[in-house]
Amino acid sequence: MTAAQAGILLGIRPLVEFVAGPFWGLFADRFRKGKLLLLFSLGAFIVFTLAIGFVQPNTPWCVVLDKNTSVEKCPRGMILEPAGKIIKGGAIGYIKEATGLGRKKRDTTGNQILDTIIDLSTFDRKEDMVAGMAPEYITKNQVCNYDEEKYGILVSPPHSTRVYREPAVQQAFMLLLLLVALGEFFSSPAPALADGYTLNLVSDQPKEFGKIRLFGSIGWALAMFIMGIGLDFSDTFRNHPCPTKNTTEKNYILCFVACTLLAGACMIVATQFRFSSHHEQHRPDAVGGLVMDTRIDEVDPAVAQKTRAKQIQANTMVEEAPWKSVLKAMMNVHLILYLLSVVCVGIGAGIVFAFLYWHLQDIGGSPVLFGFCSIINHSAEIAIYFHSFNIINKFGYVKTMYGCLGTNVIRFLLISWISNPWMILPLQAVQGCVLGLTWSTASSYISLVSPAHLKPTSQYMLLLLYHGLGKGLGTIIGGFIIASIGTRGMFFLLAFITAIVLGANYLANRLLKFDAIKYSHEFEDDVGDTLAPQGMPLRALDNKITDAFNQTSVINTNYGSIGPDPQDDAYDRYVSNPYG
Repeated sequence: MTAAQAGILLGIRPLVEFVAGPFWGLFADRFRKGKLLLLFSLGAFIVFTLAIGFVQPNTPWCVVLDKNTSVEKCPRGMILEPAGKIIKGGAIGYIKEATGLGRKKRDTTGNQILDTIIDLSTFDRKEDMVAGMAPEYITKNQVCNYDEEKYGILVSPPHSTRVYREPAVQQAFMLLLLLVALGEFFSSPAPALADGYTLNLVSDQPKEFGKIRLFGSIGWALAMFIMGIGLDFSDTFRNHPCPTKNTTEKNYILCFVACTLLAGACMIVATQFRFSSHHEQHRPDAVGGLVMDTRIDEVDPAVAQKTRAKQIQANTMVEEAPWKSVLKAMMNVHLILYLLSVVCVGIGAGIVFAFLYWHLQDIGGSPVLFGFCSIINHSAEIAIYFHSFNIINKFGYVKTMYGCLGTNVIRFLLISWISNPWMILPLQAVQGCVLGLTWSTASSYISLVSPAHLKPTSQYMLLLLYHGLGKGLGTIIGGFIIASIGTRGMFFLLAFITAIVLGANYLANRLLKFDAIKYSHEFEDDVGDTLAPQGMPLRALDNKITDAFNQTSVINTNYGSIGPDPQDDAYDRYVSNPYG
């Protein structure tokens, strides 16, 4: 498939998840069957994931290197030959094939197809290869006996000896799209229900939830590492129609089988959950917001108070839909740019998740390398978990986001430049730190600046921006770009876009820091100051300012405006004399 098709298949998952969230929330409210829904969603995950592993178009031909063809008639010596017959009879047929019992020998006369089938990508010159560009279209210049009117449009993927009809690939793509969308829709409640159940178990000590949740990252890293080693040895195929030793094709059925076994074990564990009416009070589409609040007490009280000093404003007296109130409250230049930074990091995370290993394989990487990448990435993510709030309390939310964006710029540039795939390992450690720190920063920031009655909706919108718009839509758009310019060009473009977002944030916080705030004198932002999320210098402000705001007009939409406002005198008095 093309990178655009792969991007759609991967990017549609978080989008379907957010569409399904409200539906399953209403379902849980109405029927109050948390355990049954959890088991059903895990079962759907197993069925649809296993089904995806067996979707594959028919392979009618292989490309063969014909040594008997004259150079004049066929300069490259490559011709199309019908693919070999597959082994039939299931496990018994495989045993017969392996042992030679009752096996009918394939016809190895003529071009000796078993020994001379080739991978077209191995015949490309290094300077002609563009990482991320796939598949390779069969042309008359490559294959001497190819005739488009006779064979139709044929494609061959890199790292494989198979040749497919393009319409058959399109049909497989549509079937996979249907399976992915339905599978994600029916399986999406499982993680939220498991998180909600765990949150209730540790409701008296919410910080323990984060420690339990870390085992998700540990499991991901270990599974990637073990499967990477397994895939390096999975170069045999029971039903391969074009067998050859000179290929880097891997049998990924191994991954689908292992995933099914692990998901089955997860389902067995879930049968031991004891859902009660108390446990079912959390809707699956609202659990994400609860998860983000589990570490909010790690924010330094001074940083928290100074952040709330310019929290988003909302009129609680007006009855309207919560999401409308949040959208109105977020109409602030500083906050919009901050959330744009979160989306930018999400886009980068989605594209890396979808296409980094594709890129590394095209420049010579192996599944073992991918396993090491996963171990390093998640180890760094776990390590930064214990220090993220120390960093936030030291540098503030804005400067921490500056650091994440700047680090991403350098990381994407290096990814687009490296030619040795093993050089990615230190960059994976950087990625784990950036993603872990970004999510901790953004989630705690939204929790602090959102009024209490809008906090759940604000947090859900943050999830939508980061996972849905960022990882989902970003992956889809990135796939189309990679299909045109390759992965190196995509990572360079991503670095450029991230640099623009970083520059826009910095300029906005420097130039608009006094927007809608009346000061009697200006504050200099030197190295020792920490900026609040909307560019407000903190060092010179006393907690009395925050107290004054909280006692007066958190609900006043005219708060902070220049004009005949009765709060201005008190506000100016505190700002003019910040030390008392």
